[in-house]
Amino acid sequence: MGKSVILDQIAGQKKLRVHADANPPKLQTNRLALWDIPPHAIAGPLPEQLLSGGSRAIIAKRPDTEIPGLPRALAYGAAHVLDREMLLVSAEEGERLFGPKQAKRIMAVSGGWPLIAFRGDSSGNLSQFLRFEFLADMVDEELVDLKLLAEGAALPPRSSDGLFPIARVGQNRRLQLCAQGLSSHLSSAVEAVISERLSTPAGANAIAETYAEHARPVDAITTYQQVGFYDKALAEFNRAGGLFFIYFHGTAANDRVLAGFPASFAHQREILVLSLALPSLKRGDISRARRLIADRFGDSANDVETVFASRTLFSREFREFRFLMLIYEDHQFSEELLATLFNLIAEFPGDAHLFRGTFYNSMLEYYIRRREFAKAEQMAQRAMHHYQSAHAPILSFYISLHQAMMALMKGDTIAAGKHAMLSAKSLSEVPFETLNDMRLQALLEACVDYDGGRAESLARFLNTEIDDFSHGEIWPSLMEFTLLYGSQAMATHFSLLAARGFLDRWRVYQITNHAFQAMVSIREAIILQNANRWSEAATRLRSIATSIDRDWVLAHPGDVSRLVDRDDIGLLLAWLRQILHEQPDLPPIETLLAATLSNLSITDRQRMGVNVWLAYIHRRRRDLTKARAILLRVFEDAARLGSIAPLAEEKLFLGELLDNKRISEFLGASSSARQVIRKLRDSGHLSPVPGIRSELSRRENKILVIVCEGAANKSIAVMLGVSEATVKFHLGNVYRKLGCRTRQEAISIARATGIVG
Repeated sequence: MGKSVILDQIAGQKKLRVHADANPPKLQTNRLALWDIPPHAIAGPLPEQLLSGGSRAIIAKRPDTEIPGLPRALAYGAAHVLDREMLLVSAEEGERLFGPKQAKRIMAVSGGWPLIAFRGDSSGNLSQFLRFEFLADMVDEELVDLKLLAEGAALPPRSSDGLFPIARVGQNRRLQLCAQGLSSHLSSAVEAVISERLSTPAGANAIAETYAEHARPVDAITTYQQVGFYDKALAEFNRAGGLFFIYFHGTAANDRVLAGFPASFAHQREILVLSLALPSLKRGDISRARRLIADRFGDSANDVETVFASRTLFSREFREFRFLMLIYEDHQFSEELLATLFNLIAEFPGDAHLFRGTFYNSMLEYYIRRREFAKAEQMAQRAMHHYQSAHAPILSFYISLHQAMMALMKGDTIAAGKHAMLSAKSLSEVPFETLNDMRLQALLEACVDYDGGRAESLARFLNTEIDDFSHGEIWPSLMEFTLLYGSQAMATHFSLLAARGFLDRWRVYQITNHAFQAMVSIREAIILQNANRWSEAATRLRSIATSIDRDWVLAHPGDVSRLVDRDDIGLLLAWLRQILHEQPDLPPIETLLAATLSNLSITDRQRMGVNVWLAYIHRRRRDLTKARAILLRVFEDAARLGSIAPLAEEKLFLGELLDNKRISEFLGASSSARQVIRKLRDSGHLSPVPGIRSELSRRENKILVIVCEGAANKSIAVMLGVSEATVKFHLGNVYRKLGCRTRQEAISIARATGIVG
């Protein structure tokens, strides 16, 4: 395309006439002839004078046009084929042909292809022209190449040069479009021709194989599916990842290819049934995953003992998938089942990196829930080794994410920041768009900032991203992590109402997960406690269906140190907090706190809070030496680890401790402690200076809190075990110190000053 333009230029310069016909022109000795053979014409034989050298001619023809005698002329050296790149117009030639202004536009659109010289780019028929005049005779592989080039792909060069002049090999040794402005016209034309080719089995097969050759498995699979080659589509699906396809190509691609298999076909293939169930798990729809595998394998597929029996009929791949389901189901593992699961890993060869990595990933989640962080870290390192060996960056991202989360749970913000950098690097290497994982990374980075005393990024995330985030994939331990930081930040920087709404959203999202419901209720009780809504907090804690309640905590101090379940420990700590507020002088309280600290399953973050409570008890017993020593150790640990948020969670008890002049002056002598206190105050977790709370006695403060909860004087007297006259006396002192006269004014001041939420 462009040969006639060149002939016209030569004719104009030499003052010659172009002979446009299928038959050769009449030749004249020593005079140049210009022969333009029309498209689709059957050319006449080459004149003998051109072979003998008596005459000369420039011949323009299509590659598929055959001229009798031309091969003989080439063999004798009497003919020369011009390089096809001569057909492209250079920038200088473009200016001469079209003028500087017009040439710039034309060259930008065409890349120098002379077709544009007669305004083909704006004729409205360019797609049809390309389809019938240029693409119709292309082989299937070249059509796919052009389609991918038009979409912006970088392709290695083929031995065939049939794509010229639309595409050619660039300086980087990759195919590239010469005429970038033709992309939209080219795409529609190529799509039309490919659709025609798909009507034949041979064409469809060639096109699908070319997609696979260019590492475009989604296009290859869907092409096979279009023409009913489901076995070939399944083979390509397995080559592209199989059960792990979603982690290499993304959720949208996974849904697209799975939807292309007929239900009857998919139902008979284990790998497709598991691949259909996996996205349901990732979306938290466990009941659908259970139904899918029961429909294929029978009800026994959901029976743990049957699946993992010593003589089980289920494949190793199915058992590993079922193990993954147990993690999402928050299943309680027995020692026997745990041993069986560890035997499962031996059934996979050492180079089955994805299956082995996923096994360790599931074990990582289990040990995080058990608070066995040393074992969890071992599982994380093994999973990371296998995922990196499998070149699966999204799975490596999840491991780094969990490692960062573990560091935050242990109160080590500096280590969490390092793992967050690694997770960001892995996420940047993911070849597909994964919005929810980007939100996970943003949340992680915001939580690292929040732990270090910088609340802005987490507050912004909760304000703008949380609705979309809550509908994406999230592991059980990541749910706990999200609940902890989200509810704390919401309550501190927005309102108690916002925090409870945040928790209710997650409660509805995981309505069928009873363990998760308990986790949400525990977090709600804690934010109610921090808002000085202690009666409501106690009501919420009592609503949790479990054997651990106030009476159990007080009656079983020896068992406190042996609790291992995440929710049992969370409930224990919430009840200890409640008891500490209501009955701080209770004799067993110090023993209970000491037993809690001896529990190896509580996190270092939780340990910080318990130590604050212990310091609070010593301060109430006027043992300031012990109180100061404990607080100094806690604050220095917080400074070393860069962790502020665990202390911020205990602002009620810390506020009262720091209001003591002897304690605050003692801590002020330590630069580390001063740094932590400053960050707590700068981030709004502690009052900049002692305020109304310090002017009220503890009894007055407690009565004010109970009044804010709507209790009458008689009820307050019963709760505190004093007379109604004593309550009235203390209320009078409260009114005087707050500068008010009525109960409603006192409640308004208490809320305005943050005494209650």
